Amino acid sequence: MSSGAVKLKINPIPILLSCDNPAVEYFTRRDLLGEEVGSVTDLWQFPSVLKILKKQQGNGSWKYPGKIREDLRSRENYDQLETYRILGELIEKYGFNRNHHQIQDAAEYFFSCQTSEGDFRGIYGNMLPLILQPLWNF
Repeated sequence: MSSGAVKLKINPIPILLSCDNPAVEYFTRRDLLGEEVGSVTDLWQFPSVLKILKKQQGNGSWKYPGKIREDLRSRENYDQLETYRILGELIEKYGFNRNHHQIQDAAEYFFSCQTSEGDFRGIYGNMLPLILQPLWNF
C-alpha cells in the first residue's frame, strides 16, 4: 500500500475491492496493493467501454448528445467538447492510452481542430469574449 494511505483514518482498500466495479478493483490492486493484475487492455473489452467506443464518429469525434445552442457555439465545438469529455473518461476510468487506435483517431480529430495559432478554441466556444467583456467596459 502507498505511504499516503497510511495517514488515512479508515483503510479504503476493502471498500474499493468490494464495490463491484472491475476497473476500480484492477487499479486498486495494481496501484495501491502493487499486485500483478494483467494488462490494462483487458479493461478495454468491458461492455460499457465497447458501448462508448461504438459511438465514435468516422472523423474520430464523439457527437454531443444534448441540445445544441448554435448561438453559443457550433456543432463542431460541441462535438469537440464531448470528445474531450469521453477521452477523459476512457483514460481515467479504463486506462486507455495511445496504443488504442480509437484514441489515436480522437487525437487526430483534435489536431484537425487546431487553429493556425496552435490552440484548440472549440472546447470553450465563445467564452473568451464573455470573460473579457467586463474589462472592455471601463
